Amino acid sequence: MPLSFRIRTALLLGIAASAPAFALPAPADAAGWRCSAGALTGSVLGQALPGAVTTGSATADCTSGNGGAPLSVPPLLDVGALAASTTAGANSALAIGGVVDLAIHSAPSLPITLPEIAIPDALSKVQVTVPLGVIPVPTLAEVDLTPAIQALLPNRKLPSLDLLNVKGAVAYAGGQCSNGAPQLSGSAQIADITIAGQQLGTGSLADKTLTLLDSGSIDLSQLDLTLAKVTVLGVPATVGAPTLLTALQAALPAGPLVQIPATLANVKVTPGDQTATAGALVQRALHISASIAGQSVADLAVGQAAISDGGVDCSAAPSTGAGSGQTASDLALACTKRKIVLIDVLRQGGHVKLIGAADKQYVGRTVKIVFAVGNRTVARAKVKKDGSFATTAPLPAANIRATNRARYTAVIGSERSLNLKLTRRMIVDSVTSSGGKVRIVGRVTRPLGTPVQTIVVKRRVTCSKTATVARIKPAPSGRFSVTVTAPKGQTAAVYRLSTSVRNTPANPKLYPTFTLPRAVNL
Repeated sequence: MPLSFRIRTALLLGIAASAPAFALPAPADAAGWRCSAGALTGSVLGQALPGAVTTGSATADCTSGNGGAPLSVPPLLDVGALAASTTAGANSALAIGGVVDLAIHSAPSLPITLPEIAIPDALSKVQVTVPLGVIPVPTLAEVDLTPAIQALLPNRKLPSLDLLNVKGAVAYAGGQCSNGAPQLSGSAQIADITIAGQQLGTGSLADKTLTLLDSGSIDLSQLDLTLAKVTVLGVPATVGAPTLLTALQAALPAGPLVQIPATLANVKVTPGDQTATAGALVQRALHISASIAGQSVADLAVGQAAISDGGVDCSAAPSTGAGSGQTASDLALACTKRKIVLIDVLRQGGHVKLIGAADKQYVGRTVKIVFAVGNRTVARAKVKKDGSFATTAPLPAANIRATNRARYTAVIGSERSLNLKLTRRMIVDSVTSSGGKVRIVGRVTRPLGTPVQTIVVKRRVTCSKTATVARIKPAPSGRFSVTVTAPKGQTAAVYRLSTSVRNTPANPKLYPTFTLPRAVNL
């Protein structure tokens, strides 16, 4: 995706459904594409989020639109902005869903059942011999220490803290017609994830267990025994007499028998989850699950975008590959930001032939051909209606024509092409097309490889992809001619050839060499 995350975040804030701030393209149907987007979906405390921000449909043609009313989030969630948008074009569709500034909190008010503190039965039925003086005759009393133990329990309320913070998470899913067939792709952008204040990487799974309340124990020696329940001969009594307190203290078990379990939280974050099946793709920015004391607090899909090509017909769509509906001049400029290019510089007899292409805005303008030595203009040409131009220039002096200094640049106003060297090891003399075939004629300058190396002929499919269409051997002189089948459905094509040669006759080491890319109208 070409936009930076910061810009994307700004766009998210702009398309937040509560106050749209920028205009998407006018709504249109993208027949056959299905697209949908969600900002934040899932459940909190076991209940589905109400009023989720979503748009699009998995069962209807994709249309341009934004998510609906703002999401009503429970108190344990904070969200700075949510957005879900779909954009439909004639031969493509895009879905975007995401959030900015998402937080999941722990708070004392959460309806979470904390781990139970187990009081052993032995402490609820302590047998104590009641000494003389408390009652007329010695007897046994049963003492329940539970009230005294509960009085020592700490304030077991959940702390107020952020379990998770996500600065931004956006999912993208798109489809487009390319070379007559639908292509789907998805990606996610994530920024600044922290769990309990600890910053994490954004590209890998995070699974953290946090201690919200520490474990501990009750020291029985610290009990206020006057709070205990005493039963003597089935009749409730109070612990007041010093002799009874002394007897009860002596009867207490040794050691801390009451353990306070820790209260734990678990936060799991799975980034960039993508599910792809035949003709469909679902991209998620994040999946988040959080629990406290084993009870689900949140189970959320953060930023989700889906695309499918159910029924889309790409057969009539313009191809994104090289040459569809384009001229050779168009293709010469297709993979560069320059508005003028030199396609080739060839020595032909006693002069130099130069061919090139310029942006259509320069049709009718004069191109200057500048020679590097002396930075002087050596030829001029007019840009034709198809953007092409051609001219000839005198051969440079013999002592420089084979050096790196013999270079040519095409210039129109402030626009300049790359400079091309006159003498190269591999040259295309001509590229012609007829009857669905393309013929390429050229030469490799000797010394050739030993044995003579294969020439690989490649056709440009896109600016970043090529296809090998032929392999041939040059003649011992280095001359070659190859005929290949022209690609169907295209009006022009670009070819480039490569091989390996020796640098000097005495050195057997091979070095790669290439022709310049050559475009041809089909």
